[in-house]
Amino acid sequence: MSGLRPRLGVVTPVHWKAFMGGAQYQIRCLLDYLRKRNRYDIAYFASRLPHEPAMDGYELHRIGPGGSTPRFGYAMHALPLYRRLQAWQPDVIYQRIGCAYTGIAAYYARRTGARLVWHASSDADLDCDRRVAERNVIRRELDNVLLAYGIRNADRIVVQTAHQAQLLAEHYRRKPDAIIANFHPIPAEVPEPRDPIRIVWIANFKRLKQPEAFLRLAASLRDVERARFVMIGAAAAVERAWSDELLRSIAAAPNVDYLGPLSQDAVNAELAGAYVFVNTSLYEGFPNTFIQAWLREVPVVSLSVDPDGVLHREQVGIRAGTEEQLANVIRRLITDRPFRNKLAGNAGEYAREFHSLQNVQRLADVIDGALPARAASGTLAARTGERA
Repeated sequence: MSGLRPRLGVVTPVHWKAFMGGAQYQIRCLLDYLRKRNRYDIAYFASRLPHEPAMDGYELHRIGPGGSTPRFGYAMHALPLYRRLQAWQPDVIYQRIGCAYTGIAAYYARRTGARLVWHASSDADLDCDRRVAERNVIRRELDNVLLAYGIRNADRIVVQTAHQAQLLAEHYRRKPDAIIANFHPIPAEVPEPRDPIRIVWIANFKRLKQPEAFLRLAASLRDVERARFVMIGAAAAVERAWSDELLRSIAAAPNVDYLGPLSQDAVNAELAGAYVFVNTSLYEGFPNTFIQAWLREVPVVSLSVDPDGVLHREQVGIRAGTEEQLANVIRRLITDRPFRNKLAGNAGEYAREFHSLQNVQRLADVIDGALPARAASGTLAARTGERA
C-alpha cells in the first residue's frame, strides 16, 4: 500500500469467496476494474471472508467472529466495524447490501469526514415493508433503523432502476446520484440450446425466491417429455426444516434436475445451453441472472419481477403474473420456437448494449466524485503517519 493514494473501504456482510450472490458478483467486477486502475488503496470489510489475509490488490478485514448472521443482526457488529474503519481510516466507503452496516458506515463517515457511497441492491433495501417477514422482531427493527439512518446520511446514492429511484424519493425524499444498471462481461460461450430442452432456475434457496413455484411449474408441465427443469443454487443454511423438505420434493420430481451450487463459470455454461430462464422471486433489484441469461441469448420468463418494465418494453422476455400463466407461457415457448428465438435475439442485443462492463466506469466515477478534498487533491502525506 502506498500510503499516498486515497483509501477505499468496501463494506458488505459477505465476500464472494464465502458466498456468491448477485451483489457479491457486482462488487467483484467493480474491484477487478478498480485494481486495474490502481488509483486506490483498497480494504474489504465483511463478516464472512475467505481464510486468506489478503486478496490480489486489497486487504481483508473480518468484522466480528464470522460465520452466520448474529442472532440480533449486523447491528451487533457496530463497535467492531467502527473500530476496524477507525484503524484503517478510509477516505471513501462503498457499501452495498442494505443492512445495519449501512448505518454504521454512515455514522463513521459523518464523524471522521470520510464519504459514504451507498449502492442499493434490492427494491427491499428502499422499502422495508417488501421484505420477507423477519420473525426476530429485535433483529428486524435494529436493522431497519440503522439502514434508514445510513440511507438518509449517505453522501452519494446509486440505484439500479428508475423504480428504485422512485422508492428512494417516496421513502427518504432523496434523489439518487446515479442510476446504473448491473454489468457483466461479454461471454465467450456460444449459445446453443441443448436437447432435451432445459428450463433453468437459478437462485440460492430463500423464501423470497419461491423455489416451490418452480417445482409446481415443473409438475404442471410433466406431460412435456422434451423438457427438463433445472435448478441451480445453494440450499438454505437457515430454516433447515424448510430447506430439507424442499430438497425432498426436488428429489421426488421426475422431470427436475438439481445441480446444487455452481461456480459463476459453471452457471454461465449452463445458461449457454438453456432454452428459457425462469425467475419466481417475490421481488429483486435488477437480477444478475437476467443479464447472464440475456447475454447468452436466453429469454427470461418471470413470475413477478420485471424491473422498469424491461421484459415487455424491450421484448426480451415475459412477465407472467400468475403461476397458471407462467405454465402457459413456458408451454408456448416450447411449442413456438420462432417466437422464442425472436425474444432470444432481442435479449442478446439489449444486454450487450445496456449491461456491459462499460457501466463499471460510471460507478467508479461516482466513487471518485465522492472523495473528500483532502484525498482528491492527493495531499495525504500529513495523514500518512496517523493511519499507517
